[in-house]
Amino acid sequence: MTDESGEFAECRECSGQFSQNAGRGRRRAYCSRACRSRAQRLRDGRRRPSQNALPIGRSIAEELYSLAFDLLEAEYGGADLAELLSRARSLAKETDYYISAAVRDARQGGVSWEDVAAGAAVSVATARVRWGEVQVMRRLQVRAGERAAARQAQVPVPDVRPMENREAGGRASRQLAAALSQLHQDSGLMIREVAESTDLSPSYVSRILSLDRTPTWPVVRQLVEVLGGDPLELRVLWEMAQGVPPAPQDFIDAATRLNGVLRGLHLAAGNPSPKQVCEQSNGALDPAVVEAILAGTEVPTWENTGRFITAVGAHPADIRPQWEAVYSSILGACDPAPKPAPEPGDGAALAGGR
Repeated sequence: MTDESGEFAECRECSGQFSQNAGRGRRRAYCSRACRSRAQRLRDGRRRPSQNALPIGRSIAEELYSLAFDLLEAEYGGADLAELLSRARSLAKETDYYISAAVRDARQGGVSWEDVAAGAAVSVATARVRWGEVQVMRRLQVRAGERAAARQAQVPVPDVRPMENREAGGRASRQLAAALSQLHQDSGLMIREVAESTDLSPSYVSRILSLDRTPTWPVVRQLVEVLGGDPLELRVLWEMAQGVPPAPQDFIDAATRLNGVLRGLHLAAGNPSPKQVCEQSNGALDPAVVEAILAGTEVPTWENTGRFITAVGAHPADIRPQWEAVYSSILGACDPAPKPAPEPGDGAALAGGR
């Protein structure tokens, strides 16, 4: 557009009019250097999110969430001071990394250094020095190296348990959570009330009941007692979830543990009635046998033990060692003196539960 005083143009940033260059050279698009700088910042802000669609801070925040619960679990589990402080230091270091990543994500989204400084309660100069692009990327590279070293350090310590033992441990973890959930349902208590009675946080109790966490035994025992259950019913399941449970000391211990884990599986299945268990066994069990198994008045044969375990939705092979421990203790109590090795086939009837 032109008038008597010369050629004018409209600024692309503020829409104001300014006197355009009349001579040769590149035509101006902005009325001032300030408008040109503002327009450049806006263009940078629009471009940068596509360069880094996934915020770095979000992945670090997820790690912070896990570290915080690890610290909480150690606190509830009665860990010593050195362990607690070690976990706290890891949490603090990851928090520092998160702050750097969060600032970088904000800058990538077009946030000005003035806003960063205001959010961090520091001067603009301090913000630029502390969280400049070069400094942040170096810091995050250090974190990546630390995490790679930690993963490499864990590689030489594989789980050497046979596959079937690892699978049994996973099943035991699920059954433990199911049993705790059933106790919670039967108690009629709200998670908030359970938390208040145990000094645990509501979120921690919720994660335990949803199988998100397998807690330490003191925490499990505390929950069971608050919910009105018998800790013995869950002790063996908890041990199985952790690995190989310890061997029983004598017949009483072995029989008590067997009865406890069978009742724990029954609880995890929702406390079905003896009639329902019999129906689930397709008539292979009768109510009197089921009642005797749950009462622990006698040691059941393996056939009946296996049928009961299957009827409540569990795996007989997982519990077979507990049943064998009972009969091994019976043999030791009846005939403690060493004897020559039996011929093949001797004792098969006992081992088979007949």
